[in-house]
Amino acid sequence: MTTNSLLRSPWLWFTLGAAAGYYAYKHRKDIVALTSRATDMGRDYMQQGKESLEDLLEEAREAEEAGPGGAA
Repeated sequence: MTTNSLLRSPWLWFTLGAAAGYYAYKHRKDIVALTSRATDMGRDYMQQGKESLEDLLEEAREAEEAGPGGAA
């Protein structure tokens, strides 16, 4: 059997799908926990970025209001 014909074998794909399904079922709690943690980390990252941007905008507004000869 050549590699090309082996990759076209439906039994190979069925076996790989069954193995992936078994693994996902066996470790479903860990997968959900990892996904939840990654989502929370992404949300925190976006919130920090938003706060940082708001701080920069506020500083720019204050500098603009101070005028060109104002204190830095």
